[in-house]
Amino acid sequence: MMQVAMLVVVLHAACAPTVEGPAQQQRGLDREDETRLAAQLAALPGATTAKVTLHRPTRDPLSTLPASAPTAAVLVVIDASTDRARVLATARTLVRATAPEIPEPTIVVEVGAPRIELTRVGPFAVAAASRGPLRATLAIAFVIIAGLALAIAWRYRRGNSAQ
Repeated sequence: MMQVAMLVVVLHAACAPTVEGPAQQQRGLDREDETRLAAQLAALPGATTAKVTLHRPTRDPLSTLPASAPTAAVLVVIDASTDRARVLATARTLVRATAPEIPEPTIVVEVGAPRIELTRVGPFAVAAASRGPLRATLAIAFVIIAGLALAIAWRYRRGNSAQ
């Protein structure tokens, strides 16, 4: 009977929910803020991608050492036609609004690959540079199809008139 009681206690302890400590709670909050801030930065005009890492440590009440300084690292990739200084200023403002306790966030704005201008040719969305060649290809294909249709019609008429 004692073994059954021990088994019940062990199973009950094993099924107990985990309790997050202050460090895990803070890391969860940091992750939420990272996601929100990255979405805001990626939505800036001219931004192609944004990555954010926040670290706001909690003070351990049992430690005699001071907590490490909070930090933020931000990378925003923009296209070549975007004003880098304007994006940097906006990113700095957004980081300070999200994490005001971080005195000097590290923010890097880099120019990525040039953004491709898209245009529509019929039902197709293509790069603007390939619009002309695609239209020429479609026109040539149309002429070939029309020529084949005329050849088939001519042969059909010629075959029927002989009967």
